[in-house]
Amino acid sequence: WVSEGRLKEDKMTFSQTVKSEILKNIRKLKGCCATSFLTAVVKSIGSLELSFDGFYFSIESDNYELLTFCKNLAQTELDIGGEIQSANPNAKGAAVYTCEFHKNIGAKLGLTYRDGDGAMHLSGDARSLLPAKDCCKRAFMQGLLLAAGSVVIPVSDSDLGENTSGARYHAEIRFTDDNFAAAVKDCFAEIPFRMAVRKNVTILYLKDSEQIADLLVYVNAVSAKLKLENVIIGRSLRNDANRQRNCIAANIDKSVNASERQLAAIAAIRKQGLFDGLSPQLKEIAVLREQFPEANLDELAAKAGISKSGANHRLAKLIFIAENNG
Repeated sequence: WVSEGRLKEDKMTFSQTVKSEILKNIRKLKGCCATSFLTAVVKSIGSLELSFDGFYFSIESDNYELLTFCKNLAQTELDIGGEIQSANPNAKGAAVYTCEFHKNIGAKLGLTYRDGDGAMHLSGDARSLLPAKDCCKRAFMQGLLLAAGSVVIPVSDSDLGENTSGARYHAEIRFTDDNFAAAVKDCFAEIPFRMAVRKNVTILYLKDSEQIADLLVYVNAVSAKLKLENVIIGRSLRNDANRQRNCIAANIDKSVNASERQLAAIAAIRKQGLFDGLSPQLKEIAVLREQFPEANLDELAAKAGISKSGANHRLAKLIFIAENNG
């Protein structure tokens, strides 16, 4: 896909929907928040390149809208120009784009420094890149999620229909620097990220739907959060309906099995010549069971004009007589 903003909404994945909404809502990033956002993006997906003019940073993504936003933000807030170029498609066939910044954006973001001899080095202190102000932390997390994150929920074509994809609730941010991942986890301790390593990539992830919903609110993707809640409600309704169906089916099976056992006992009593010796109450319930083999215990008790426990007691006595007089 060329750009999340260029996709029709009904063809966008939930992750793309989240990112598109974040970008829509952060158009007015300024000052320290803009710097925090760019730091998160460049640190996550940036590369330090060497040219005849010296070193420069570039960022690569299949999200054209994100690169355009970063290019414009660097120009307006840091006075650093940039140029977006197309690259080869990725493994999934999506177009990939590269934004090359004209100046050393790394120095302004604290990603690089020069030693006493003027040699450039990458900053080894991951924690120094993390913001302290709440507004900057939000912008930083928005940058991380846009650049290296994904959010998956078990949606279907109708959102409230069955989930045929097998997807589960899952949000993650990928890091190639495990020290940076650990620093982010500590900085955002209020978000209960779990950490794992997958194919030499460290990820911070959430699997709880409510925690993911809180994350969406935090990064100002409220519409996506509402869609997630609709999915949660729909799945809850389906689960309740399934439980009710299963309970009803189990009760029907139990009732049928009990009826068959009772009818077999009555047939055995008749065969043994014991029916005429039964009490009037036992004869009455036996005849009713024979007349209404599919009736449940409540229905049978109502027809006999007795309580449910009374009907159950009489039927149990018929079974006892049949099994102890064979």
